[in-house]
Amino acid sequence: DELETTKPEDTTFWQHDDGYCDVQIMIDRPASKVHVVENFITEEECKAMEEAAAPILHKATVADGKGGSEFSESRKAMQAGIKVPWNKEKEGHPIATLSRRVYDYVNHVLDLDIQHNGQEDLMSIQYEGRGENDTEPDRYMPHCDGDCTGLNFKPGTRMATMVMYCEVPERGGATNFRNAGLHIVPKKGSATFFSYIDPETMKMDTGFTEHSGCPVIEGEKKIVTQWVRLGVDGENPWHSFNTLGVKVSDAREQ
Repeated sequence: DELETTKPEDTTFWQHDDGYCDVQIMIDRPASKVHVVENFITEEECKAMEEAAAPILHKATVADGKGGSEFSESRKAMQAGIKVPWNKEKEGHPIATLSRRVYDYVNHVLDLDIQHNGQEDLMSIQYEGRGENDTEPDRYMPHCDGDCTGLNFKPGTRMATMVMYCEVPERGGATNFRNAGLHIVPKKGSATFFSYIDPETMKMDTGFTEHSGCPVIEGEKKIVTQWVRLGVDGENPWHSFNTLGVKVSDAREQ
């Protein structure tokens, strides 16, 4: 039998421009927070992301443990990075509306005045189940999206993640935070938020947000992911920093 989502430590709600979302507080530590946010992404936003991704889907990468990504033989999912059309936000473009909601929620939790300028693209990721007899199912091994060794934050690196669920499989596809004893079964329209920085001390998580993706056995899993960085802007975008938090241009001069 499949595990159910772990019971939350607490429940609350978040008021935003389009209404409010119920929020399950799964972990609430200074440098390690995990929330499940209900009704976070709409059908229209999911459709817009899927249509934008369709012509540019390619084999998915995995986190390399250094704040970046790399290809892995164990990963069979498809992904596409989608640039947010911020120039159409006032017109109510669904992708821009969704992205604004992501940054609003991150700022609501961490109060770090995160800006959208210079951030990574929204990522559309699609998994397909191949049945329980698949000898090599798509699996996402335990990893941290950013630094999770308790060190000081490095400028320009990742410090929060929002995973939004557009399609959920009949079997499989849960996310497991093994060091925190958390198991989260995806629910269509909801999102899993986790941050790995203490906004007061600027120290990083010590492994509570390390997570893995359980294989999709039956059905499809379609998600939208935003990795959120601190210290980036229009003049200093995310790709201008290396994994040590040093500007690439400065590193070349050393």
